[in-house]
Amino acid sequence: MRLSKTLTAGAVALTAALSLTACGGGDSGGGVSGGDKGSSADSGLPKASTMAELQKFIVGTGAQCDELGPSDVVVMLEESRDPAWSIKERSVCDERRVLLLIDDMAKFQEALAKVEAKSARGKILVGQNFAITAFGRETGQLLVQGGLTRLSCNSRIRESLPSGFTAKEGLAKGCFTTSYLGE
Repeated sequence: MRLSKTLTAGAVALTAALSLTACGGGDSGGGVSGGDKGSSADSGLPKASTMAELQKFIVGTGAQCDELGPSDVVVMLEESRDPAWSIKERSVCDERRVLLLIDDMAKFQEALAKVEAKSARGKILVGQNFAITAFGRETGQLLVQGGLTRLSCNSRIRESLPSGFTAKEGLAKGCFTTSYLGE
């Protein structure tokens, strides 16, 4: 009986400690955070205010992102210069992975929908206000496990989702998000 009471008391203490930890430690230094619990398609997704925060998020998922800076990598280069895409800042991680901070995710999705109506784009993973593209399969899986979701505005991709994977409506007509990365 004594062991049972001790185990119960230990479980209660552990639950209380985990609950306090989940509430956050009052990190006033910014950082990537979970989303608002609102009803928008991007709620619950991670959010980053700066490239440094985004880099920290990526590394926190177990993916690599050592060097961050400008690059001539052409992926999303022209789009980053076009105001219709609402890209606030573009950077490249380790000379291959493109990181985008986005001012208005709905405008970003609208621009993507126009492009994907003509031809398929590469895979894009999104948080609330950022996107990551040009990543490999292993990195993509780590980022999805870290809380990101795949964004697409291609109806063929939506129609070919395997059973068990869902598509959530995006912020622009024809766009959706899913945890399925595909090939």
